[in-house]
Amino acid sequence: MHYGTNPKELSQNAKSPIRLNPSHSDTIFRVRINDLKPRTTYYYKVEAMESNGKDDGFKSEVKQFTTN
Repeated sequence: MHYGTNPKELSQNAKSPIRLNPSHSDTIFRVRINDLKPRTTYYYKVEAMESNGKDDGFKSEVKQFTTN
């Protein structure tokens, strides 16, 4: 996940290593982001890669959230 306070500059990263279970039809990815500023809007996009680091082609649209 790439994120930041400017939707055109998502320069910070949060990663989530995961082991896929082929018997599950869905996978939920979670990341923890520490030290966010209060009352601030952050923008993010999600990208996925294979275990070897190769881009697998998935890229989300830029989304946003605001901290309390």
